[in-house]
Amino acid sequence: MAFTKEIVDFSNLDDFQIQKKLNKFNIPLSIEEAKKIQYDMLGRAPSLVELVLFSIQGSEHCSYKSSRKYLKQFTTESPDVVLGAKEDAGVVSIATDNEGNRWCIVMSHESHNHPSQIVPYEGAATGVGGNVRDVLCMGAKVIACTDSFRFGEIKNNKTKWIHGGVVSGIAGYGNPLGVPNIGGDLYYHEGYNENCLVTLVTLGIVREDRIIHSYAPKNADGYDLILVGKPTDNSGFGGASFASLELEEEKKEQNKGAVQEPNAFLERHLLKSTYALFEILRREKLIDKVGFKDLGAGGVACASVELAETSGYGAEVWMEKIHISLKNLHPSIYLCSETQERFMWVSPKE
Repeated sequence: MAFTKEIVDFSNLDDFQIQKKLNKFNIPLSIEEAKKIQYDMLGRAPSLVELVLFSIQGSEHCSYKSSRKYLKQFTTESPDVVLGAKEDAGVVSIATDNEGNRWCIVMSHESHNHPSQIVPYEGAATGVGGNVRDVLCMGAKVIACTDSFRFGEIKNNKTKWIHGGVVSGIAGYGNPLGVPNIGGDLYYHEGYNENCLVTLVTLGIVREDRIIHSYAPKNADGYDLILVGKPTDNSGFGGASFASLELEEEKKEQNKGAVQEPNAFLERHLLKSTYALFEILRREKLIDKVGFKDLGAGGVACASVELAETSGYGAEVWMEKIHISLKNLHPSIYLCSETQERFMWVSPKE
């Protein structure tokens, strides 16, 4: 599968022409970002697939490019913080048992604002699913969910529609998983009429020595990347970029395709089978020989890069081996689709 077949060359184009070309391919990059990719980062004209990947990985949702300086002001280190804001979820020690083992709460926090404004049920449901997978990926047992909502004026019919869909979506995903929703808060204000806030939190529990990390272990040369879960499709493609942009009413129908499609019953099976695998890894003392990551924004590209690069490795990804549910998908979808209910393991070949 050719990675650089469709070339998008910005040479000899003025800013207006560059923007026109970006719009043609629906690439949410700025003109300056497009120039930097071609002239500074690659030193050549990028492929369409590469532009899609840069737009997703460079989005606010993935890279926090505008909010990173503020996030750095938070305190993320203390004697009880086992893992700060570095991997799929944070880990905080809360108790020590009689054998001296520290037990930890694992917490994932995420907003699903834009998706919930456009398609409330699916937007909220997939937010729960992603949060649950983030906690699971740390080797934890998922024990609870909670949420925080900000909706528009309570008398508006649109507000009632969004409110009903969001609440139903969270229940419709969490209940089949058997994960209780233990609380939350809710406010209405006209300032949220056109952009609701749907914040989701998932909690898990794990013993400190049983934490699985979201990166390749030491001495992982030749290890395999294994994709697990739902076959890849085009649902949610470009969701990270969409979630980072300002909502536009005239693009509402177009943006619906960027919202992922949830399957809570499949995720329930994945949870149960993963718990069983955790037990095998613990029994065989293999916890520190694997890495485990949820496929969220950026799909296969993001997960494979983060599993490998964080430990100083590169990776070869054979996209033709990715299991799919639709024919004739564009290579960028194989690489960057945000299809839900998927994980990636890094594991020794044996």
